[in-house]
Amino acid sequence: MAPALPGQPIKAFQREGGMITTNNDALAHHADVLRNHGASVSEEQRHKGPRPYILPDFEVMGFNYRMTDLQGAVGVVQIKKLDQYIDERQERAAWYNEKFKNIAWLRTPAYSADYKHGWQSYVLFIDEKKSPMKRNDIMEYLQQKGISTRPGTHAVHMLTFYANLYGLKPSDFPGAEAANNFSMSIPLHNRMSEEDYAYVAEAIQAIS
Repeated sequence: MAPALPGQPIKAFQREGGMITTNNDALAHHADVLRNHGASVSEEQRHKGPRPYILPDFEVMGFNYRMTDLQGAVGVVQIKKLDQYIDERQERAAWYNEKFKNIAWLRTPAYSADYKHGWQSYVLFIDEKKSPMKRNDIMEYLQQKGISTRPGTHAVHMLTFYANLYGLKPSDFPGAEAANNFSMSIPLHNRMSEEDYAYVAEAIQAIS
């Protein structure tokens, strides 16, 4: 870490947490290696093993993603609520789908029945050939009504770093470009009330 500059304010940064779950032993081992700097043997295994003086090999580039005891304790409690949270979000997403199904210029999320969607966000796709306003104008309109939205996703190939590194143009991946330019994530979270959801849906339905 670079030292602070004299006379300059100290800035603090917060990182988001996360968790990976899997029932695949091979994937679990690979994730464990990646989270521990890419080491073939974890610090825990080395210290508890018969030969603690042997340093682990590093066969892949890894990261320092080991959680603290406090984060683990919070995660153990929170994961017990996971099914409840996902079920609530599924119910609200289905409600949104029903409310928006007859709006010709909106495409609602679709997913395979082979898995259960986590609904980290609810993303709409706006067909600007049919919509009364452009995506950005719709987002500004909703913002004025107190409804915060954001673009649904980035197109990775349009990000400056990757575009410059690989010489990519937006049109090289038209599907990703469209998702970048025409998607919109609307509020969906477990602290919203029925009145909140109704307000969001009515505001979008009123666009004409």
